[in-house]
Amino acid sequence: MRIVLAVDASPDSKNAAQVIRHLSEPPVLDVLNVVDEEALKHAYISPTVPAEYLETYRREVAEVAERVLHEMKADLEPYCRHIRLIADSGDAAESIILTAEEAHADLVIVGQRGMTATPSFLLGGVSQKVATYAPCSVLVVKEPLAKLERILVAADGSEAAHKAVEFLARCPFKGVDLVTIVTVWPSGRSERWGIPLGMPGRTELQQVVEKKGQELLLKITGECVQKTGRIMTELLQGDPAFAILDAAARHQAQIIVIGSRGMKAIKRFLLGSVSEKVLVHAPCSVLIVR
Repeated sequence: MRIVLAVDASPDSKNAAQVIRHLSEPPVLDVLNVVDEEALKHAYISPTVPAEYLETYRREVAEVAERVLHEMKADLEPYCRHIRLIADSGDAAESIILTAEEAHADLVIVGQRGMTATPSFLLGGVSQKVATYAPCSVLVVKEPLAKLERILVAADGSEAAHKAVEFLARCPFKGVDLVTIVTVWPSGRSERWGIPLGMPGRTELQQVVEKKGQELLLKITGECVQKTGRIMTELLQGDPAFAILDAAARHQAQIIVIGSRGMKAIKRFLLGSVSEKVLVHAPCSVLIVR
């Protein structure tokens, strides 16, 4: 697996780096540090600060960036096949996305917030842009992952959800004790599940929904058997995003795995509304699979 790990000196960045320790196979890792001078200037520099101080500040930031890269390499080298260090400047999200494209990365790992994020945003602008526009899967890390034991996978029968299940079936994480697989029936108009629109009654419809949902969960469980620890399944009903978030809270999931688009997503290079809501509102880390 080829991974781009975006780092800076923030605590969330260190949390993101912890994920590398939990991979079942050592990856080829690109560790990227991007110094967004304009963003840092707006965050920390007053308009009254003399120009000479700004130049000193730029040098200090570059030195910190270089130190962070080498510290990350020393810390992660035992867990990787190969590590390449990349120092860049400019727009952080753009640099991460371009690096992922050039490296043909399978996964980008980024912290929830970087050095320039403000408390007014639940997600830092960089991580949200990367999750939306990256050409590969993206893991946004929101909390420390010293141990990774509980994962929740959201599946709805769509191609995007199937990719999320395939990612799990490859079992990129080691030591996972519990995988909870959930699927959500959003409404009575569920023709995409193979349920006729003209079902005569609520009871009959509910029976068909439960049958289709259990068939899907059984199929997914079969694909994941012997690849993970314990597997639990749940058939839920309601708003898909809120149902997924509620299930993640109940099962104390540390990572939610979800496809980048569900059944109703528009055919554009954007996150589907369900995955976007989950990414923004989940208290735990979120893996968007493409």
